Amino acid sequence: MVSQTDMYDVTIVGGGPVGLYAAYYAGLRDCRTKIIETYPQVGGRLISMYPEKEIFDVAGHTMIVAKDLVDRLTAQAVQYAPTMALSERVTGLRVLGERTIELETPGGLHYSQT
Repeated sequence: MVSQTDMYDVTIVGGGPVGLYAAYYAGLRDCRTKIIETYPQVGGRLISMYPEKEIFDVAGHTMIVAKDLVDRLTAQAVQYAPTMALSERVTGLRVLGERTIELETPGGLHYSQT
C-alpha cells in the first residue's frame, strides 16, 4: 500500500511549457501535483537548447523570447507548489490498481492517481 504522503493526484512527465501549464491547471483545481523532468531545470528544450529563440505563436504575445515564456509559465505553476523531481527520466510505468500508477525513474518510484 502506498502512503498518502507518497501519492499525488496528478503526475506530469515533462516540465516544458505544456507540463508547466498542466501543473498550473491542476493546482488551480486543488490537485496535489508532481512534475518529473529529465533536465536539471524546468523549461524543456526551450531552455536547454533555445533560450533566446523568439516565439511568435503564443496567445496574447506578438513575440516573446523562450526564456521569458518559461519564466512566466514557471511563476504561474509554482503558485500552487507542485513537487518537482528534476534530473529524473521516467523509465517504467505500472498500473497497480484502479487508482494507483507507479512511475519508475533511476532516482526511485513515484506514485500517482493520474
